[in-house]
Amino acid sequence: MSDNKTPQLNPDLLVSANWLAAHLEDPDLRVFDATTVLVPDPELEYRVEGDRDGWAAGHIPGAGYMNCQDDMSVTPHEFRFMLPEPADFAARMGALGIGDDTRVVLYSRTQPFWATRAWWALYAMGFDGGMVLNGGYASWASEGRAVATGEETIAPATFTARPRREVIFGKDDVRAVLDDPDVAVVNALSAEQFLGTGGLTFGRPGRIANSTNAPYAEVCNMETGVFADAASLKQMFDAAGATPDKKIVNYCGGGISATLAFFAQKALGYEDVALYDASMQEWGKDETLPMETG
Repeated sequence: MSDNKTPQLNPDLLVSANWLAAHLEDPDLRVFDATTVLVPDPELEYRVEGDRDGWAAGHIPGAGYMNCQDDMSVTPHEFRFMLPEPADFAARMGALGIGDDTRVVLYSRTQPFWATRAWWALYAMGFDGGMVLNGGYASWASEGRAVATGEETIAPATFTARPRREVIFGKDDVRAVLDDPDVAVVNALSAEQFLGTGGLTFGRPGRIANSTNAPYAEVCNMETGVFADAASLKQMFDAAGATPDKKIVNYCGGGISATLAFFAQKALGYEDVALYDASMQEWGKDETLPMETG
């Protein structure tokens, strides 16, 4: 990416409600509500629940429902939101109606990171037809467009998983790059969580040693679901050392909010981007792994 050009977010990845309205009847297009719910729990930090009832009460016409935990993750598992084995993932996506030649628009009715988590899971499994609706469900409904209720019938399809192993990091992968000047490890949590001064803690307060901070709530507005403009995003990632000439490894608490950064980086055209899937729910609880505060 040339610095003397105004950066743009790839319109083939981040689409508007106007674009979706114009393409909603395309035969190869599928739309999914990926809204998932985190319920605070004193023992578990939080419980994960689906929100099929919320989807049934109002969704974009033709949109199916997918749950980032039950449909896209291993359950039960020591860590939440871990990708299933490729064959299992492929069977699940095919059953939902996502095929190899399908295009998919993902949205959330609440926090926008559910849409980007679903997008990331598909991308990590080799799928290139995923898009995210900028502004989420609100951008559709607030402009008076048609809304559907009740069930939808989506024919099953054949999905072939081709995992992109380079975008799926484990703790050993992260540990191996912590001292590499060509790699930026970026924490997507709030500044207070990054510093270890407050907020929800995953095991130990603070951050992975040598990592920098680009808070997810500055990548995308949590109230409106609208992404920051490309110039602002690039400036924020630059400040965190996450420049397009480096490999960027994004992480957060449980591999959800950091997908906003991963998606934004891909939409900016950054080529070498990864996500530490287990994130702090694993790293923070393993005393052998280096952390920092302050």
